[in-house]
Amino acid sequence: MITQDKNKQEMLMKLREKREAKKQAKKRASRRRRIAAGITLISLTATIFGTVYGASAKEITITEINEFTGMNESKTVRTRSDNVEEVLEEHGLDIGEADKLNVSTEQAVTDNDDIVIKRGKKVTIKVGGQESVVTVTKADLTDALVEAGYIPGEYDVISSNGDTLADGDTIELVAVSHTEETVTEPISKGIEYVEDSTLIKGQEKVVDEGCDGTKEIKYKVVYNNGNEVSREVISETVTVEPKNKIIAQGTMSPTPEPQKMTVSETLNNTKSTVSDDGGTVNGYKYSKKITMTATAYSTSASENGGYTVSAMGNPLKYGVVAVDPNVIPLGSRVYVTAADGSWTYGVASAEDTGGAIKGNKIDLCYPTNAMAFGRRSCVVYVLE
Repeated sequence: MITQDKNKQEMLMKLREKREAKKQAKKRASRRRRIAAGITLISLTATIFGTVYGASAKEITITEINEFTGMNESKTVRTRSDNVEEVLEEHGLDIGEADKLNVSTEQAVTDNDDIVIKRGKKVTIKVGGQESVVTVTKADLTDALVEAGYIPGEYDVISSNGDTLADGDTIELVAVSHTEETVTEPISKGIEYVEDSTLIKGQEKVVDEGCDGTKEIKYKVVYNNGNEVSREVISETVTVEPKNKIIAQGTMSPTPEPQKMTVSETLNNTKSTVSDDGGTVNGYKYSKKITMTATAYSTSASENGGYTVSAMGNPLKYGVVAVDPNVIPLGSRVYVTAADGSWTYGVASAEDTGGAIKGNKIDLCYPTNAMAFGRRSCVVYVLE
C-alpha cells in the first residue's frame, strides 16, 4: 500500500515537471518571437528614417572665383541647411568685406541652387583729381574700372602702382580727348625797304603803311582731364594776304651846308659853285626853280625893327629866310644861289615873312651888317 502511494506520488511529480518544462518552452518561444519582431521593426524604422533623411537633403553647387590668383573652382555638396549663410558656415567658407556673393546670405536654399563667391579687393580710383575707394573683383585694370562704374574712353590712359592689383592699390584714369580747333590768327606785315635818290642818306620816308593779313589754322588738340597738353597744326590757310610796309631810304649824298657867313664872306666866296643837272642842285633834289630878287635883314632886333623870332616862332639866325607864302609855302626848304653863280647862300628854311616881301622876292637873314647885301638877282630852288 505504501509502495503504491509512493509510486503514484512519483508519477504525479514527473507529470508536473513535464508540464512545467512545456510551459517554460512556450515562454522561451514567445520571447524569441517578440525579439525577432522588435528587430524587424527596428530595421524597418531605420530604413524608413534613412529614406526620409536622404530625401530632405539639398544638392548645392558652390563656385569660388579669385581672378587675382587665377582660382576658379566649383564643387557640389549636399546640405540640410536652411539658408546661404548656414551652407557657407557648414563648408568653412568665409566671406570678406571685399568679397561678393551672387545671392543674399539670408536667402533660403533649394535643391540645385548655385552659390558664386567672387573674391575682391579694395582699391582707390583716381579720376581728374578726385579719389574714391571701391571694391572690385576684376584683376584687369580696365575691367576693374568698368566694374566700379567708370567707362574708359578710346584714348584714356589707365595706370596703377603695380602689375597686379592688391589691397590699397590706386588705379588712375586720365581722360584723354582729341579735338580739332580752327582759329584765326594775324599775319604780321613785313617791312620792305626801297632806295630813294630824292632822299639824303640816313633819311627815311614811309611810302606805304601796308597792312596785316589773317590766316586760319586748324589744330589737333589733346586734352588730359580737360587740360590742354599738346597742339599740332593740321592745316593753315591764308585768308587775307599781308601787305608789307614800304620805307624809302635815301641814297643821295648831301652837299654840306655853307658855313654861316657874313654878307661880305658870302659875296667874296669865290669857291661857291653850283651844279644843276635839271633835277638836283649840288646833290639836293628840288621840285621848283624860281628866279627871284634877294635882299637881306639882320637877326639883331635893333636892325630889323625889333624882331627876335620868325613868323613860325623860331629864333632868327643864319639860314632863315623870309618869303611870300603864296609863292613859297612856309616851312619849305630852299637852296639860294646867285643867278650868275657868283655867290651862294646855301640851304635855308622859309619860315619868315615881311611886309615888303611879295611875289618873287626873298629876304636872307644874317647875323650883322645885312644892309651891305643890297639887292641882288638869285635863283631859289624849292627842295623836296
